[in-house]
Amino acid sequence: MHEISGLEELNRSVLENGLCAACGACVGRCPYLTKFKGKTVKLDTCTVEKGRCHAYCPMTFFDPQAAGPALFGTAYDNSGIGNVIQSTAARSCAPEVRSIAQGGGVVTSLVSAALEEGIIQAAVLTSSADDGFPCGIVATDRHAVMNCSGSKFVGAHTLEALRDALDRGFDRIGIVGLPCQVRAIRKMALLDLKNEHLQERLSLVVGLFCNWALSVRELLPFLHAELKGHAVKKFDIPPPPANLLIAYTAENQTIEIPLDNVRQFIQKACTVCGDMTSEFADVSVGMYEGRPGWNTVLVRTTTGSNLIKLAEEKRKIELEPFPDENLHHLKSAALKKKLRETDPQGRSERS
Repeated sequence: MHEISGLEELNRSVLENGLCAACGACVGRCPYLTKFKGKTVKLDTCTVEKGRCHAYCPMTFFDPQAAGPALFGTAYDNSGIGNVIQSTAARSCAPEVRSIAQGGGVVTSLVSAALEEGIIQAAVLTSSADDGFPCGIVATDRHAVMNCSGSKFVGAHTLEALRDALDRGFDRIGIVGLPCQVRAIRKMALLDLKNEHLQERLSLVVGLFCNWALSVRELLPFLHAELKGHAVKKFDIPPPPANLLIAYTAENQTIEIPLDNVRQFIQKACTVCGDMTSEFADVSVGMYEGRPGWNTVLVRTTTGSNLIKLAEEKRKIELEPFPDENLHHLKSAALKKKLRETDPQGRSERS
């Protein structure tokens, strides 16, 4: 078991090294930490020796071998995409969802179905904001979920909103997050330092595929110059070989930005992350390369499997087989990212 420390160690090993993933796990739990324009900021010294800030941070420690049996009931599969009981292609059955969502709108439809069927009472999601800095919100109905549709491609401190969901007394909470956020959520549930019954209350974790996220603090000035004042409805990064960041404006214009021009804004934390497919989620969702308008779905737990079956039965989503060739390609890409993984001190975490 890794030793849990406090804020001063978190500051030394993560914040001062530029390794914060902007997941939001700490700022929702520590009075000495806050977010400011996309950055996690330490406000004062803290003398707590074993703090939740350090314990729940995805950049301090994480033991896949311990998490595997606790979550999946079996050993952790480190072959590339983690433990998977079903891989499938899927898309939303609702045209109004597909028109605003990323890919096939599966995440929006799954979360909406979970709320409508009472599987969860609330969902912690990432919402756009007028100031350009996305943030976490607590959604309790389909309308709120749809307002959060679409990938943001930046670190957004989403998990700060979990504090709000817990304080409001919700006992069945869903989370949609990036791999770093999923790791933080699982650490919260497994460690649960304040006996908040997190294992029971965190009822659904939907993970997103992610190669990297951008630092919104650094990205915004660049976009302001590139977009020349145009308001953006949605961003997209199409699969290779496009190599583009595409902005869809409120005036229905399409602005293409070479991806190489924004790579400089990739968060440093992402360069030491080996999880491309949110391996510790109940169900993971990503783009389906070569099949526009559809998503790749990896089902990992019984919770995830039951939700997929329910959503299909209720005609919220439709499924089709995911080709073995595509699965092999996904595993290969994920393994390459995993092979590059090191912890902040440069040691391999694949042992």
